[in-house]
Amino acid sequence: MHVRSRPWGRLLVSSVLLLGLCLAATGHLDAQTRLEGDGRVIKVDEAEHMLFLAHGPIPGFMPLPMRHGFAVHRDELLKGLKVGDMIHFVLDVQNDILGISSIEHIGDRQ
Repeated sequence: MHVRSRPWGRLLVSSVLLLGLCLAATGHLDAQTRLEGDGRVIKVDEAEHMLFLAHGPIPGFMPLPMRHGFAVHRDELLKGLKVGDMIHFVLDVQNDILGISSIEHIGDRQ
């Protein structure tokens, strides 16, 4: 039986592995790290517990704007989010996973 993989799935796995390798190599983030940024929602994936954003710089972590998927620490953070929503988010490390722990709507753009 042939199983067809989804492009987002491959991208997600690659992104998470790359991010993990970068963090392990630099030792830059630890359980006390709290990072904040603003972004526009480009995809909500409740099944994979992921939020994909087009975000601006994240001071102390990503100096340039990017499109990136982030794990969310609590599924309820994804409830009510839709593509195009503008949000302020908080990233931190919980159970050795860098993910979004807080989301605040800052407006919607079409």
